Order: sequence, then structure tokens, then C-alpha cells
Amino acid sequence: MLLSIIHRTIYRYSDSARDSVNELRLSPEETARQSPQSCTLEISPPATLTSSRDLFGNLVHSFTVEKDHTELSVTGRSLVETRSCPHLVYRSHTIPLDRFPADHRDDLPYDFLTESSCVPRDPQTWREALDVKARSSRSWGHLLTNLRNHIFETCTYHEQKVHVMRTATEVQRERIGTCQDFAHLMIAQLRSLKIPARYCSGYLYDSGLDGKKSPELLGAAVTHAWVEALVPDIGWLGIDPTNRCWVDERYVSVASGRDYHDIVPIRGSLLGGGEHRSLDILLQVKAV
Repeated sequence: MLLSIIHRTIYRYSDSARDSVNELRLSPEETARQSPQSCTLEISPPATLTSSRDLFGNLVHSFTVEKDHTELSVTGRSLVETRSCPHLVYRSHTIPLDRFPADHRDDLPYDFLTESSCVPRDPQTWREALDVKARSSRSWGHLLTNLRNHIFETCTYHEQKVHVMRTATEVQRERIGTCQDFAHLMIAQLRSLKIPARYCSGYLYDSGLDGKKSPELLGAAVTHAWVEALVPDIGWLGIDPTNRCWVDERYVSVASGRDYHDIVPIRGSLLGGGEHRSLDILLQVKAV
């Protein structure tokens, strides 16, 4: 599938702002599931972009707007060819759970096993994960499917225009949240079982939002979040608890980390700007 993505973010300030320092994680990169054909970033007021890699290997662009301004616009445009990997999902259902990563602890990525700011350790989350695991004796694919389905069936999706950060523990107790919340909850469950899990951020194509039929996926109108678990003999395998499905050609990965704090699409600071500020976001993901 060839997907065209436009992601525009506009900040408006009631008074002049200056010395706006920003970092962006908006550029899809080459993976086994996707091949970017093009990717551009447009900044207004114009600014010089520099690039680097963060701790988790994500591509980060940085820029500074020193002069006075009352509006800042950041637009990412990407064209990405995506692929589905059903053979990996099928293979996960053939790998028995006794092939547990704890057998090779020295080779595991510690950052994705320990707690993080949005994914603290919680006894109730661990007990819930153990209950699901007890019903998933057949294979890795069975366990991941059951954890994913459990969240989908026991939690209610609630879209937020303004993102409010919550921990996996809060989501576990309240059973309501966004795709970011459900990703954090599943990561917490996996890590409580000593399974490395990471937070993935990017875009989700919904043919309904493309005008082809009615919308059918949750969280596709904004940047989306899902989970990747480290499966023996396979590697990182993507699961979306918000939509109760495996990650396929509809998903475009941009960044991954321990939780949302590691992959914020746009992070910055500035001087001035006044008391009143507004934020507008436009996201279009279309099949070409």
C-alpha cells in the first residue's frame, strides 16, 4: 500500500514569542514493514533544520526560531510504501510459551523491561496479566491476542482533543482512555510478565476517513499509538489494543520508545507568547 501523509501543526500566540527551540519526531523511516519514498518538513517562520538520533535510534530534527513571531507552523509530508507481515503473526502462533525471553535475560533490552514514567509497576496490573496468561497456554500469538482482546473488551475508548497524560495504573483502574492510554496499559501488562515491550507512534490509515466508506478504526484521525512485543525467533511484533488487531500495511511507524514521553512528535520551549495560546492540528492519511 502506498500512503500519502500530511501532518500540520500550528501554534498561535496572543503576544510575540521568540527563541522557540523545538525537536521533531515526524519522519517515517525504513523498516521491514515500510519504505519511505519521500519525506519533507516545512517550518514557518523559516528555520534551519538539523538532524540527530535519540537514545532509541529515532530520527530527530531540531530547529530554533529566534526572531519575534505570533504563529509557528510545522508541516510534515511523507509518501510511504507499507507492507503487511501475516507470516510473522502466523509464526507467533506456533512458538510455545515455554520459549520465554527470561531464558536469555542477558540479551534482552532492559529499557523495555523496566518501569517508566507512564508505565509504573503495579500489583493489580500484574495480577490481571497473569490471569490472561493462564488462559493463553498455547503460544506467544495466543497470549498477545488475549492481552490485546482483554483491553479492547474491558476498556472504553474516549478521544481527547487535548492530550492528558495518564499512567497505565490509572488506565487499569478507570478502564477508559485513548490509544496512548491503551498502549501504555498493554506495555505494563507485558513488562509485568517479563516480556520486553515498547511504545510505537505513527499514523493509521482508515479508508473511511479517505472518503471510501464510513470510518471503522479508532484513533486514526490523530497520531496513533500501538505496542511492539519482543517475540522469540521473530523480533518486534506490533499489536494494536485500541482496534483489536495486528499491525499491518495500514500502519506507518515514526518513532518508538519506553512510553509516550520518549516519542513526543513535537517538543519545544519559547520565551514570551502571552497568556493565550492555541493549537490546531491537521492530519491526512490517504491511499495513493
